[in-house]
Amino acid sequence: MEWYILVLIILLVILIMIGIFLFFKHRARKKALEKKYGRVPSHIELYFKEYFDSIIDNWDLVKKDKVDRWVDDMDDRVETVSTDIEELKANKVEIDQELTAVEKRIETLAEKGR
Repeated sequence: MEWYILVLIILLVILIMIGIFLFFKHRARKKALEKKYGRVPSHIELYFKEYFDSIIDNWDLVKKDKVDRWVDDMDDRVETVSTDIEELKANKVEIDQELTAVEKRIETLAEKGR
């Protein structure tokens, strides 16, 4: 047998082995994805699954859970401010009396200064 025929046979065997390896690698990956997701997801789904958080950060977007936390915090702040306003309204008469007394003292001091 000629040496170039042996080289061709060896190359053919190597190519067949590479093909078999790639076939089983793809099949194993497909099987793993099917086991993990219950189906084989699209490449776009896998891309977003992998890079979703970095896309959110890079584009300065906000996730729904963060908005929900912000709304809850805002509700707490509004409730606190509302309570403060109610306390001020309840003390309005007392505050008005104190201001009137301070104004009278200022007027008295102004008259003494003349």
